[in-house]
Amino acid sequence: MAKVKVNKEENDFLPENPFLRFFYHIGHFFHKLNNIKGLGTFLSGFLCIVIGLLIGLILLVAMDWKNSLEGFKILLTYGFSNTTTFARVLYQATPMMISGLAIGFAFKLGLFNIGITGQVTAGAFVSIIIGLLGMPWYVCILAAILSGAIIGFIPGFLKAKFNVNEVLSGIMLNWIVYYIIGLLGALVIPRSMKDKITPSNLNPMPKAACLPSIGLDNILPGVTLGIVISLVIIFVFQIILNHTTFGFELKLTGSNRHAAKYAGMNQTRNIILAITISGALAGLCGYMTYANPLTATRFRWDSGNNTLIGDGFTGISVSLIAQNSPIGCIFSSLLLTLINSSQSQMKLASSMYNAHFTELLKAVIIYVASFSSLFIILLRKASEHYDIKQSKRRAIVYHDALTEGLLTEETSVEKEAM
Repeated sequence: MAKVKVNKEENDFLPENPFLRFFYHIGHFFHKLNNIKGLGTFLSGFLCIVIGLLIGLILLVAMDWKNSLEGFKILLTYGFSNTTTFARVLYQATPMMISGLAIGFAFKLGLFNIGITGQVTAGAFVSIIIGLLGMPWYVCILAAILSGAIIGFIPGFLKAKFNVNEVLSGIMLNWIVYYIIGLLGALVIPRSMKDKITPSNLNPMPKAACLPSIGLDNILPGVTLGIVISLVIIFVFQIILNHTTFGFELKLTGSNRHAAKYAGMNQTRNIILAITISGALAGLCGYMTYANPLTATRFRWDSGNNTLIGDGFTGISVSLIAQNSPIGCIFSSLLLTLINSSQSQMKLASSMYNAHFTELLKAVIIYVASFSSLFIILLRKASEHYDIKQSKRRAIVYHDALTEGLLTEETSVEKEAM
């Protein structure tokens, strides 16, 4: 047997039509992007943000075209205008990062932890009670994580053992948690904590129970250890999901449960662990929401404020924009917080830009993000189309060379001749 080659340049495989050649290069570009791990997900999320902001700019022009550029500038830059404003952005984004991570972690297994709001509420309530009893901040963190994990375990267990839909059980648990806390606040706790409770809310978290600043407040007022804890947790989960057997099992189970089952993976354990860990993160988010000494936020449960803590539902938005990526949750939470920070300043550019505009813009970005999977599908299709076309062209060139007797020792296509 002898190996023979045909010497052909890459351009010889390109179509002669300039229009077709242009789309060939686009397919080649997407083929390269698709081969870079995680880049397609990043690009889809980034594209959603850009499209959402462009739609926001169009809305600004439609509302008041003369001041639209000034309004858009405020929207993008106000959060960085001074250290105090940027510090506020950071400490408001801190619990949002964790709630987004909690939702995204469960999504990796194909589970929608809609019960995160109840888990956040439980974590906040328990940690504040522990703090009011004189416990230090690290005990409050452990209490918040444990309470969130317990609430998360319930829908996870029901899903794993009895195939109860986690969305239904999660929604019901949200309100069960809310009314249990209301009952405790109205009837039980006041007897032992009369000086630390009112008929509608708890006193703010004591300073000893709040997260320490570790000197960060000298640079950015209000920023605490929470931002460091959040970043460390996010990077740890990034490693777990992408570089451990447990992370591989979670993603495989989420993408194809039948394949995971036949591969011998313990689906029951993975489902329970995924939602329990998600609940633990949600509980930590609840603590961080109230653990900043500058905000002095009170935990309320009265019927006039019949709502669950919003950071749970905000986490869904954060995770959706981030494409369930732990690292992406950092940027998506900062983006939403930056938009929130400009809410009060937008009206300075024009009276037409009221507080509702920023909420509308966030809704547009989230809505566009729901189509991000379409971009990933198109990316993969373009890459596959490129592979097929490339193979066909090489086969045609080789066939022509073979029939015309042009095969020489310098060709780039190898063939074994008998």
